[in-house]
Amino acid sequence: MNKPEEFFLLRNGETYGPYTVSQLKRMLEQGDISHDDYLWREGMSSRVSISALPGVGELEEDSLPRLDSFSLAAFFSEVFKKHSTSDIEECFSAGTRRTTPPLCEVDATWPSPWIFSRMILVCLLLYFGFQWASTQFENPLLIPALLFIGNFGIPFCLFVLFYELNIRRDVSIYTAGVMMMTGSMLSLIFSLILFAFWRGESTIWAGPIEETAKLAAVLLVAHRMCNGRVLTGLLLGAAIGAGFAAFESAGYTFMHLRYLSAYFTAANVLSNFDPAAAAHVHNMAAQSPSPDFVMQYRAVLTMAAGHTQWTAITAGAYWLIWSKLRSEGTLGKPSTIINFNVLMDWRFQRIALLPVLVHMFWNSALLDTYPILKVTICGCASWALVLKLLAAGLAQVRVDKTRCGC
Repeated sequence: MNKPEEFFLLRNGETYGPYTVSQLKRMLEQGDISHDDYLWREGMSSRVSISALPGVGELEEDSLPRLDSFSLAAFFSEVFKKHSTSDIEECFSAGTRRTTPPLCEVDATWPSPWIFSRMILVCLLLYFGFQWASTQFENPLLIPALLFIGNFGIPFCLFVLFYELNIRRDVSIYTAGVMMMTGSMLSLIFSLILFAFWRGESTIWAGPIEETAKLAAVLLVAHRMCNGRVLTGLLLGAAIGAGFAAFESAGYTFMHLRYLSAYFTAANVLSNFDPAAAAHVHNMAAQSPSPDFVMQYRAVLTMAAGHTQWTAITAGAYWLIWSKLRSEGTLGKPSTIINFNVLMDWRFQRIALLPVLVHMFWNSALLDTYPILKVTICGCASWALVLKLLAAGLAQVRVDKTRCGC
């Protein structure tokens, strides 16, 4: 009878074991070890992660990896470090046949994005700079620039964040940018079509309608890039979600500008023959949210929990289950734009349901009197699932590197 294969566990510079695969699997289930720990046995040229070990890496086949190895401090560790302009250029010079790094050179540990933080700083400086200049010099020609930065700045910064999180660097900034523009336009059109057929008045139904529309747009414009890599799905979903968020914010800002314009026009007309009514209209205008408040509020909401994260989750889940069905031999025709085997899989539905529920919760009246608490709940739920999908993507990279002998 063959002796069970045994491995040594490498952790914090110490060696433990040996352990059999069944023992390792039980330790993983109990939380004594994590998917980011490493193993080694005699005859192996290098160590491998537990997630790449057959019989153990597939333990969480029907669930997402835990975040026990995630460190918030490590994740943002590069933000406050000095980086050169060439470092930024090198990050964006990737994704083509000549600039995609070999798999063996990809670091499959948790990434530490930092470029997005520089982008946020630039956007804040531009926004408040244009705001000050337009007020100080009373020049209306600066207002379009203020509206552009206020509505598109933060969504674009989030897009850059997800671009950095794609450690494979196999998607060019041009490709992701095209997906962002075309996909967001299509997602808005799909949403309007679905809303036209929906007769309900409650905004709570924007959740299932808009999340469905955005996923349909992702699959339509990016189906040729459906390679089963979770990191690719996260990036493309985030790109289209960021565009959707930016255009939606611009719409809300324009709507409030129209409200203010109507108020002041009415007040000017009434001031000639009914000063009391004109004063009342002025008071209504003062109580209405200003366009500046709308842009700032939606920028904060976009960073915490919004269309960028929600579409990244649904697209990342689709790519993940697509990969699982392919390995199981039940994917179906890969040439189909929308693979209904993936959409009907309960594992995909379980993940994709969360953005819908968070979206519906946000549009509901629940906790409206505690907006900070509401944003916190939505943000924690959204980002936790984003990080879990990111962990699944990192595990895929480690498995691929092991298969390639890296």
